[in-house]
Amino acid sequence: MESTMANAATREETLKGNGRENGIEKLLGVYDAPLFWPVLISFISIIICALAFPGATGKTLVTIRNFLIFNFSWAFLFGVGATLFFCIFLAISPFGDLKLGKETDTPDFSFSSWVAMLFSCGLGIGFVFYSVAEPLTHLHQSSHVIDAGMAGTAAGVPKAIEMTLLDWGIHGWALFALAAWAIAFPAYRQGKPLTVSTGLYGILGDRCNTSIWGRIADGLGALGTIGGNAAMIGLGVASISFGIKTLFGIELSTGGQAGVMMLLIVAYVISAATGVERGIKILSQVNMIMAGCVLLILLFFGHAPTQYLFNMMTQLTGDYFGGIMKYTFWADAGNFEQRDWLGWWIVFYWLWWISYIPFCGGFIARISKGRTLREFMFGVIFVPMILAILWFGIWGGSAAYAELNGILPLWESVQANPETGVYNLLGSMNGGWWISLIVLFNIIIFAVTTSDSASFFVAMQMSKGNPDPKISMRLLWGVIIGLTGIIFQLTGGFNAIKALAIVVGAPFFFVGIAFIFSTYVMVKAAKAGEM
Repeated sequence: MESTMANAATREETLKGNGRENGIEKLLGVYDAPLFWPVLISFISIIICALAFPGATGKTLVTIRNFLIFNFSWAFLFGVGATLFFCIFLAISPFGDLKLGKETDTPDFSFSSWVAMLFSCGLGIGFVFYSVAEPLTHLHQSSHVIDAGMAGTAAGVPKAIEMTLLDWGIHGWALFALAAWAIAFPAYRQGKPLTVSTGLYGILGDRCNTSIWGRIADGLGALGTIGGNAAMIGLGVASISFGIKTLFGIELSTGGQAGVMMLLIVAYVISAATGVERGIKILSQVNMIMAGCVLLILLFFGHAPTQYLFNMMTQLTGDYFGGIMKYTFWADAGNFEQRDWLGWWIVFYWLWWISYIPFCGGFIARISKGRTLREFMFGVIFVPMILAILWFGIWGGSAAYAELNGILPLWESVQANPETGVYNLLGSMNGGWWISLIVLFNIIIFAVTTSDSASFFVAMQMSKGNPDPKISMRLLWGVIIGLTGIIFQLTGGFNAIKALAIVVGAPFFFVGIAFIFSTYVMVKAAKAGEM
């Protein structure tokens, strides 16, 4: 107990800067200079390269991405699978009653608010952006659907949506859950800062925040967060721009898309000023309600029969959980050369999720104090999975029904522009304009909550783990994330921006594996009363 109090006091003294502030500290607050400057310079350099040499920069990033995907797919599959089953083990083990914090601590947020925030903080834009395009792509191009001889048929629809759920399901959320617990457990029990390196406490002990390995982990975490979220913001701007064109007939120029990005930055600055307890929390709740309303409209008033969609979700539940072991480790070994589909979808998604580990893990750690390990794992991994089954079952089922019954040529449109699928599907329904308007606002709010929580996390890392970093620090990193996203979107397109996320995020894979060992050591020590 005395050690914990001493650590907390030392941390508080560090955050105060011992009363000595230079000019930068007056502007941004106490900051971690050895982490701040290398990361800032790295991304300014990337932005400059993207502006000066857009073709060469994009080509270099894509080449590195392809090398990672098609040479180390087996390692990423095994690592993600190991993380998922380790998290399940923790949830059902005797460690499950351990709590984030003291035994008397209670959660800061209600269960519904907590789920809304963890879901909205990172992947909401992707859920909306790919809700139509991805199931249709898998229906026509997935190796599993093709091997079964069901490509482009009604029989292949459940398998196509199951493959979509594999991309967006419990594997990625397990990566977030492990990182969040690894960071939060020593932070709330030992008074450590809420930084990525704190997650290595089980391995490095009190040296976790000062050793070279801890500093590398912090740097990789910041780089991965900026790259991953820049990609997601780029998708958001593309979807918002197409929505404005569809609803209002206004086609945005390059400057117009940059203006959209600037407005998003202003919006999340306003959100940031209100704090996590109000800004992100309220926006996340509103967004979940809006998304739920659109789902209900599709379910009961869309093109697909309601009975068909209920049947789809029921079957998906069994197919998905029944095939977890098989598809977790499926590496296309039935062919002497790995086909493109595995690399462009499953492995690509695993790498994209990995780039999100530090940000989502750190943010979830920030909002999860007071929850038990069992409740934590259930809430972070399985509740989003239930939402994913509902979301893609209804959206994917509706899109496939409209496509295969000749109601809309959705497959033709999403091949050219994935963002068109959602608006085309909704626009063909009664009241489609108003429903599309709701989705547009949905995407805008998801973009704001993503930007806000991402900039919050990076600012927290740069402020030596301060759980409430200065707004100016959050603004700085929010602008960098936004600029990176919009510049790559305008100069290099989707391939370059997605490649950026993979290249800067992939090295964090090794930190994620280290979290497994660190977490086991910590929960074992805590169960023995030693932590």
